[in-house]
Amino acid sequence: MAGLTGGSIAIFGVAMGALLAIYGVTLPGAGEVWMAAGIGCAALTLFATRAVPEIVTAFGIFLAALALGIVPREIVFSGFMTGGFWLLVSGIILGAAITATGLAARISARLIGLTGPSYPRAILVIAAAGLALGVLIPSTMPRIIVMIPIAAALGDRLGLNPTGRGAIGLVATAATATLLPTYTILTANLPTIVQVGAMDQLYGVHSTYSGYLLQQWPVNLLRFVLLVGLMVGFSRDPVTAVAAPEVSIEPARPEQNRLLMVLGAAILFWMTDFIHGIPPAWVALSAATIVVWPRFGMLKPTAMREQIDLSPAIFFASIVAVVALAREVGLDQRLANIIIGALPFDRNGGLSSVYSVYGFSLVLSHLTTAPAAPAVLVPFAASLSDATGLSLEAISMTQIIGISTPLIPYQAPPLIVAMSISKVPNAVFLRLCLWLALAVTLVGVPLTYFWWKLIGVV
Repeated sequence: MAGLTGGSIAIFGVAMGALLAIYGVTLPGAGEVWMAAGIGCAALTLFATRAVPEIVTAFGIFLAALALGIVPREIVFSGFMTGGFWLLVSGIILGAAITATGLAARISARLIGLTGPSYPRAILVIAAAGLALGVLIPSTMPRIIVMIPIAAALGDRLGLNPTGRGAIGLVATAATATLLPTYTILTANLPTIVQVGAMDQLYGVHSTYSGYLLQQWPVNLLRFVLLVGLMVGFSRDPVTAVAAPEVSIEPARPEQNRLLMVLGAAILFWMTDFIHGIPPAWVALSAATIVVWPRFGMLKPTAMREQIDLSPAIFFASIVAVVALAREVGLDQRLANIIIGALPFDRNGGLSSVYSVYGFSLVLSHLTTAPAAPAVLVPFAASLSDATGLSLEAISMTQIIGISTPLIPYQAPPLIVAMSISKVPNAVFLRLCLWLALAVTLVGVPLTYFWWKLIGVV
């Protein structure tokens, strides 16, 4: 195993993908599932190992899907028509403006008053801010767009090397804390909203804001505490020997005030989407349109050529294409049926049943992405309830724990965005996901089960 490298893993994954696709081609009229599996195997291996640039892998996905003719081209390019794509495009523009105008540095100067030259305190403040935004903004991607430039600027204020472990730790904390621990808040993440809505529509299982918070807080408190501990440990004593610079806050410049007004309006619309119903992506796109307009002076007229890199958005669209392929040909349902038949259900409604549903949900959510996972999982809720003896409410809450526990960052689109717009190596997010998933599996699930017994959920 000593000779096992990212390159060799990539070669193996691509070879396996090619074999699956070739096998599918040889099956007249019935090989779409195998070809889709081949594209997915090769794509995810290349994304995970980064053996080639991500944009090359993205173009390869589009090319392979079109060449094999598995699904219509509108399915292949469906990622470009999603709100997530335009939210990412807008996020790249807004993130560039937050940095270019100096607004991120200004906010980070304010945060220094809370953190001082203490790195552990800086991690805690950034993580708490990310979690708090989950209450205010009902979409993870806008929260990441706001938090990453602020975390990077705070690292600069602390005298950290932008590519060093300390700065990377702050940005990774900002991205992860805005997503995973916020699954304790009903309105904070799209997968939760879809799951709860589908359970209500199909089975009449209604979840309240407070009831959901009560049921989900143990596992998410564990995520938050472990995340802070991991990131403090990841960067031991990262603050340079030179004292953190004195905080001297200059008067706000006009472009900063204008950008602050645009972001404030966007956050207000994100917070109140339950009233007006405007999707977060269109709010972000409206804000980006104003920001990129040279008349307002928030970005240079040449910014789209010199400062804005949209390749991460193409990368995002390619991930959506892989998922769309799997769903269109029925690959996700076939694998779900195989997995549910292999799981050990004991019908006693105990901890082993919770683990079975959790494991099923964890695996199934990785055959798609977190926002799409409820569409796959909810139809199995009644069968899982019959097989395990758990109530439909307990099944739904357990499925959410599985959906919100990514083993790899590519399962969660907000982490894809974070990897795209930050300088954090993919391996950092991968290790974070694996450590948090291990903690949820070994500690979070039993902790939540015994809590549910106490409050009468199981």
